[in-house]
Amino acid sequence: MFNNLKNYEDDPIEALFKRISLDDSSNKIDLGIGVFRDQTGQVPVMRAVVEAEKQLLKQHASKSYMSPLGNMDYCADMERSVLGEGHDALQRIVSAQTPGAGAALRGAAEFIESFCPTATVWFGSPCWGHQIEFFERAGLRTKQYRYYNREQGELDFSGMLEDLKALQENDVLLLHGCCHNPTGEDPDLAQWQILADLINEKRVLPLVDVAYQGFGSGIEEDVAGVRLLAAQVSQLILTVSSSKSFGIYRERAGLLSIIHQEQASSDSLQRKLRDTLRQLYFMAPNHGAAIVHEILSSQTLEQLWRDELNAVRRQVVTMRVALKATLEQANPQFDASFIPRQKGMFSCLPLSQAQQLRMEQQYHIYMLPNARVNVAAMSAEQSQALAIAFAEILSESVAQR
Repeated sequence: MFNNLKNYEDDPIEALFKRISLDDSSNKIDLGIGVFRDQTGQVPVMRAVVEAEKQLLKQHASKSYMSPLGNMDYCADMERSVLGEGHDALQRIVSAQTPGAGAALRGAAEFIESFCPTATVWFGSPCWGHQIEFFERAGLRTKQYRYYNREQGELDFSGMLEDLKALQENDVLLLHGCCHNPTGEDPDLAQWQILADLINEKRVLPLVDVAYQGFGSGIEEDVAGVRLLAAQVSQLILTVSSSKSFGIYRERAGLLSIIHQEQASSDSLQRKLRDTLRQLYFMAPNHGAAIVHEILSSQTLEQLWRDELNAVRRQVVTMRVALKATLEQANPQFDASFIPRQKGMFSCLPLSQAQQLRMEQQYHIYMLPNARVNVAAMSAEQSQALAIAFAEILSESVAQR
């Protein structure tokens, strides 16, 4: 059965992990994987999470099976967190807790395919590569629209709108709710309004992925565009990750929500969503979702979590400012003003694939495709090292012209 499988290649992320593990340099720098690291290089566990786990241990909760829809208390928490208390969309939403946002996206793909197998799913370029895989694996066609101008370091909104003229009715438009991965470049509210108008005009289905709420401008501020969109379209799919916002990466807690037209049957949609997910993986693990619900059920723990997440956000902002300064100090001809303007964990440096490979081989600095730099994982010393390496590679490139 397995004899014909040969030369199977790793995807870019797994290949990066292997190259890092094989590099025995004491100076190697991992700016790839999307985690927050403190200035000592550790991935800290939030105190709110630790306290919530202590409370859960005291409760001696059952380990019995749950519905494939998962922890419904967690679902209600996440719906309110993203959409806000009292949002009209909360009256026409069905949700399931999933094993992280990756499973939410894969479930959304299967859900869409069952209703409209001829739909094309549109992704920005560049985007998180795994997003496309989830939808192609479900048998859906995919296309990409222009999103980011790497040379200018800014959102290519005019190019985006030009490409999206080709949207067809019932196509799916995937958007990042905040802190775009990999670019850190987000639409402003006026641009969200233009997208809402386009979605209604073209009669397409928006799918909004929220993975970094609280890492940009603030917990509420980061989802203002999502709330605007949800208020103005008749239907929307929402996927949410708790990995970053609560620092529970390996616990795999996420949300898949269907905001439906008023005339649609919530009961039927919920049963369809339940069966779609059961056929994929049966049910999600509960521990991460239970942690989040425990935090958001306690005023004390919620305030502690908000304070900790705001501290993380301020640290990321500080590192963005520091990276701009070090990049421009090492290379005075380079304008790095886009770095502090962008939001969230990531930004993309204007490096070619060959230059990025030289970063690894000569300077032991590792980034994911599109020269995606995880600013949230960077220390002050690493910022200096990156800036020096970047300046040297750019100067060599100029000299070779």
